[in-house]
Amino acid sequence: MVIQKNAYVDVNPVIVTKEGKIVLAKRARGIVGGGMWHLPGGRVQFRETLEIALTRVAWVKVNLKIVLFYSSLKKSLVGIYDDPKRDPREHVISIAFLCKFINGESIPGAKVDVIKSFSEAEISKLEIAFDHRKTVEDAFSMLTNLNAQL
Repeated sequence: MVIQKNAYVDVNPVIVTKEGKIVLAKRARGIVGGGMWHLPGGRVQFRETLEIALTRVAWVKVNLKIVLFYSSLKKSLVGIYDDPKRDPREHVISIAFLCKFINGESIPGAKVDVIKSFSEAEISKLEIAFDHRKTVEDAFSMLTNLNAQL
């Protein structure tokens, strides 16, 4: 057994469609969180910026092209999620950013059965993996505040 000495850093692109829905992926059975919905996410690679990591993760995990919702990481930041118990596999610090869907057709992969976009009401009825429900709630709160300012 390998003992983890440092936390890992992941990014979660919270992908928003033109309809204001958020893209989630259903985890494949047989893996941690199997059968549950989650935000696509992945590790920040060595010498990779957060923005590059976001676009890479969205493309590799769900085959979607994205851009930051706002022009900067700071304005697009949904939150930093650092509870050491948030992922049962290892200590992972997740940084989530609001992103806009540009194009692409989602393609499920080895660890994902289904990719779909949901409204806030629809997501409230889903079984969500890890602490991603909190992330999604924070993202919808950002979107609600944005709409209130328009």
